[in-house]
Amino acid sequence: MANRLISNIVSDFGGRVIHVVSTGLLLLVLTRILGPESYGLLAFALSVFSFSRFISESGLPWAAARFIAEDRDDATERAVAAVVESWVLVAIASLAVAVALLVGADFLAALLNETGLAGLLFVGSGYVLFYTLYRYNRAILQGYEAISATAKLHAIKGGMTLALVTAAVLLRPTPTAAVVGYVVAYGLATLLGHWMVWRVSDLDRASITGDGEVRMNILRYNVPLSVTRLSAEVDGHLDTILVGFLTNPTQVAFYTIGKQISQFTRVPAASIGFALSPSYGAESSKGETEAAASVYEESLRKTLTLYVPACVGILVIADPAIVLIFGDGYAGGILVVQILSLFVFFEALENISGPALDYLGRARSRAILKATTSTGNVALNLALIPIFGAAGAAVATVITYGTYAICTVGIVYTELPFDYRKVAHCFTTSLGISVGIAAIVLAFLHVLSGYVGLVVAIAASGVVWLVACQAFDLIDVDQVAEQLTG
Repeated sequence: MANRLISNIVSDFGGRVIHVVSTGLLLLVLTRILGPESYGLLAFALSVFSFSRFISESGLPWAAARFIAEDRDDATERAVAAVVESWVLVAIASLAVAVALLVGADFLAALLNETGLAGLLFVGSGYVLFYTLYRYNRAILQGYEAISATAKLHAIKGGMTLALVTAAVLLRPTPTAAVVGYVVAYGLATLLGHWMVWRVSDLDRASITGDGEVRMNILRYNVPLSVTRLSAEVDGHLDTILVGFLTNPTQVAFYTIGKQISQFTRVPAASIGFALSPSYGAESSKGETEAAASVYEESLRKTLTLYVPACVGILVIADPAIVLIFGDGYAGGILVVQILSLFVFFEALENISGPALDYLGRARSRAILKATTSTGNVALNLALIPIFGAAGAAVATVITYGTYAICTVGIVYTELPFDYRKVAHCFTTSLGISVGIAAIVLAFLHVLSGYVGLVVAIAASGVVWLVACQAFDLIDVDQVAEQLTG
């Protein structure tokens, strides 16, 4: 089992790396070509699309994936029925939301007090439709543990998005052109994803029939997952919408850059959680709780080893890096990025723990916790944004998401008891290493300036981190190299 899990993690990690590199390059293109105000307007629109997408998908793809993971070996026909039933539900919901966005674009733009959004929302109806179906395909492939297929789909989508959105804004440097590029890229990714699901799920050979019982099971389990998803959208996108509504597009740009950096750094933890979560449910259903707990503990320790230094590193290098990479117009985002460095750490914890709860049958507990912290997030945003702008939204995110992430680890512990003393030792050791790395980075930045100083400081800190991890037995560098090279 260990070799299969490691292979899944490596496959998903590879796909995410390609996707995050594509996304990072696209962020540079958009921020440089559009400028802070136009990029902020685009980010505002993308947040509205993402929030609208919740209605079109809710928790249906992940509810179906949970039952597919349980039935794919012993009840193939029920797994296929879950694919069929969930696809019909998601397709109907996504079409309805896309049409509603198409018709109500002007009204929604007026409601959000930003008339420039109207045209973007009109075109963005296709964004909501295709991105919903794309995410559905990835969830179903995950349920079948076809992690290699999901990785390929994710990587290809990232590459197509980079190429098509870049071409669109080069031809016409406007937010509307960028949205058109997104729509075309996601449409193509959806078609590819449908083909992959068709092959992996044996739909090309199986009898495609509906199953009312399977449909009801999916709908019932969808309820707690929908609460969790809604809360995630509140944390992930409603805060951005509130920044745009209560301030201006430029503040949205500052906040979005901070959130985007967290998306780039979340790749390893997201890969671990995505690849391993179906296995937790499968092993627990067989009574192999000890084996599942051991896997989770190891993933938690590796996450701490990587993300405690990453959090400290972002905090230290944000000041020179933001202006050097994005331009002088984005200097106001430095403080926001520094605050959100803590969010990077908490998001990593949630990425390995949250999905595990869904597959362990604790979706209801996760939903209650997420709803509670998300409600607090909205309240804090409303209180802090008018006073501190994007920085206030960042503080609200760190406080509420940090509470949520720590509690998810605690709930997993009730299902998969791990050795918390080893985890605590790993955390304190990683924190000590991080302090040393921060001192080295600051020293290099004091002596060297510009891109040279930034690159040298990051490279030196990476070398020190690897040596320290090897010295304190946090990571076996030789073993990692062997796994990555196959």
